[in-house]
Amino acid sequence: MRPSRGMGAVAPSKTPKPKRIVRKDNPQDVTVFKKGGEVWDKPRPKDLGVPQKMDAAKKAKAKAIAKAAGRPYPNLVDNMRAARKK
Repeated sequence: MRPSRGMGAVAPSKTPKPKRIVRKDNPQDVTVFKKGGEVWDKPRPKDLGVPQKMDAAKKAKAKAIAKAAGRPYPNLVDNMRAARKK
């Protein structure tokens, strides 16, 4: 499995391990992987609570991340990186 297929840029060591199943109609081993997806296609996790406004420092950090990546303004991923608590 290539780690970039539907899961973003994930390091190979961080990819989910395959699950082996045995089919009843064909008893050969079949490898099943968990389905990934883009972050904007998934619903917001319920344990995060209500979305909070970004303060000026976090907005500036998101703009700096976008500028370093060559984008004129920050996208959702830049905002998420900047808003992450450290």
